[in-house]
Amino acid sequence: MPGPLDGVRVCDLTIAQFGAHATMMLADMGAEVVKIESPRIGDPGRGIELQPNGVSPFFQAHNRNKKSIAVNLRRPAGKEAVLRLAERSDIFVQSWRPGVVSRLGLDYEAVHLRKPDIVYASATGFGPKGPRARLPAMDMVAQGTGGLAMANAGDDDAEPMPAAATIADQTGSFLLAYGILLALWHRQRTGQGQEVDVSLLGGQISLQGWSITSYYLTGRNPQSGSRTERSPLFNFYRAADSWLAITIIDERQWPALCRIVGLPELAEDARFQGRDERQKHASELVFLLDVAFADRDREEWLAALQAEEIPCGPVNTYGDLADDAQVQANDYLVDMTLPEGATVKLPGPAVGLSETPGSVRTTAPELGQHTEEVLLDLGYGWDEIATLREERVIL
Repeated sequence: MPGPLDGVRVCDLTIAQFGAHATMMLADMGAEVVKIESPRIGDPGRGIELQPNGVSPFFQAHNRNKKSIAVNLRRPAGKEAVLRLAERSDIFVQSWRPGVVSRLGLDYEAVHLRKPDIVYASATGFGPKGPRARLPAMDMVAQGTGGLAMANAGDDDAEPMPAAATIADQTGSFLLAYGILLALWHRQRTGQGQEVDVSLLGGQISLQGWSITSYYLTGRNPQSGSRTERSPLFNFYRAADSWLAITIIDERQWPALCRIVGLPELAEDARFQGRDERQKHASELVFLLDVAFADRDREEWLAALQAEEIPCGPVNTYGDLADDAQVQANDYLVDMTLPEGATVKLPGPAVGLSETPGSVRTTAPELGQHTEEVLLDLGYGWDEIATLREERVIL
């Protein structure tokens, strides 16, 4: 079944994670994504977390469903091949350090000359304007600059605490794919291409919209810190066997929680009347709930909480995800067999579409696996391809 982007071609000049994950999301939805790599080393992401069997989980996680061509962009013939590919593409995406694509002659102006209606997207560190516009950045730098690392620390005097996941790269990739699709829709309506810019910094600020807005209204940092400092009704609790999470917004569910945990008297306790009082006495209430939740296994608690429609769920490790019935039912993890013979679990498409669903069809390509196929499609003959190979323009 074709995906919603079937027939759309993407010229993918991204490396590492931010841009590469965005183009992978387009590939999951049916776009033909042609990844352009250096013949010498390919995308540097191929070497990250490299396993003894030669597999990089990093590269597999960001480059499935793509084709790979290995082209030396510093040779005029290599640049020309990419421009010919851009002429036959709908989207051009790059994530190189600021200034590099300009020096290579593959910036927006150059590509636009060859393909006036191109959607040209750049994954940048700090955005296209300002004193840091031409500086490189990576995930942890963006988490720090965007305020997330200090928000996680919970106190301006504490040590910065970045998120465990590469959340700046991932947030940026979602927004980049979103921006590309907006520009593609505009082109569908008007025939006009345009340049799209999404930055790691902008993504981090967008991610924290509620917390940032609250800070500028109240002057207070968002609540973080230990479990005993957080809201007792927005917290994690350990059952007899493992952890669970509860999040109560509806004040009417507070008495129900008290009944479920066998402490109905807490609903009338003056210390816990209303959100503000509960927060003042958070450590006391968290202690009481800790003791109560420790008495039974997690599944029993979840069943009782779900019966009262209290938002709750298990706190899973990565190892738990594969056995979670909800993850399985929605194909949020899929098994793929690598050319090396190993089986790898990859996150499946997170967007469900009833008529044109996305899918994981292929693992990440080998370096230059599709060079000949793509060049032939662009009109190159076998003799020309042989010459390009002899001149080390292609792998």
